[in-house]
Amino acid sequence: MTSRVIAVVLNTRSAAGRSPHLRAQIEAHLQAPGVRLAWFEPERRARIDAVCADAARAGDRVVAVGGDGTVRSVAQAARATGTPMAIIPTGTYNYVARYHDIPEDIADAARLAATGTPRPTGVGDINGLLFFNHAAFGLYTRIIAARERHTAVLGRSRVTAVLSGLATLFNRYPIMRLHLAADGASRQVRANAVFFGANPLLLEAVDTAFAERCRGRCLGLVLMKHQSRVHVLGAALRALVGRLSAAPDFELGGVGAMDLDIRRRRRRLRISLDGEIIKLPLPLHLRYQADALALVRPDHD
Repeated sequence: MTSRVIAVVLNTRSAAGRSPHLRAQIEAHLQAPGVRLAWFEPERRARIDAVCADAARAGDRVVAVGGDGTVRSVAQAARATGTPMAIIPTGTYNYVARYHDIPEDIADAARLAATGTPRPTGVGDINGLLFFNHAAFGLYTRIIAARERHTAVLGRSRVTAVLSGLATLFNRYPIMRLHLAADGASRQVRANAVFFGANPLLLEAVDTAFAERCRGRCLGLVLMKHQSRVHVLGAALRALVGRLSAAPDFELGGVGAMDLDIRRRRRRLRISLDGEIIKLPLPLHLRYQADALALVRPDHD
């Protein structure tokens, strides 16, 4: 007799999602007496949010099988329904799984997803959309968008990523007039790029001590104040050796909540959200939510 339903959202377009044996391998470790598996496989990227919502409503637990983009979509639905979620990482980078010590081995991750304990987990939120890793805009978003265009033509490699970034840096260069409001105070600043990090693994690339201060407490704001292209190139080189925090035109800070607006005619802005480009209306409202959802993960708190 079935007593529990585990809903599985499988993204077959993720890096390891095309393996012909992936579904059988997962099934072997998720299946148990009294458990029914319900499979959801979005055929198109445009349908994934609707499919995730169906899965979160159908299951007593929902499992995301894919990269960080799939994990974010499943988490958005799980938070809305209050359904505990688990992760079987099959993406390229798997930052979410790595931060939460979820195994990248398929069998180990599936066993944890089936038997592990859901634990309160913090995420970032921007205008009602959840993110595990980052929300960013400005120069960063343009570099990500250009990298995807160039990767489609030249293939995915570190050389392609570096050349694409340089081409973007010396082509279109955004200068934004920001209005920031937090903790009862407001200010204005000109900037080229804004990055809110919820995952300390990404913030460690900027400054390890800064990442540790933000861990599980707040979003890490990396604000690149307006500067010349040459200065940006120098800062990028410093970032390679972990000294971005020493650059005078970069501001680092912890953010619990912030309202942000940009002085511009167009009131919709392209945002990079856990690596995917979306458009959101201005102003932006950002929050760190400490207990946003119940995620199955090892207990290292």
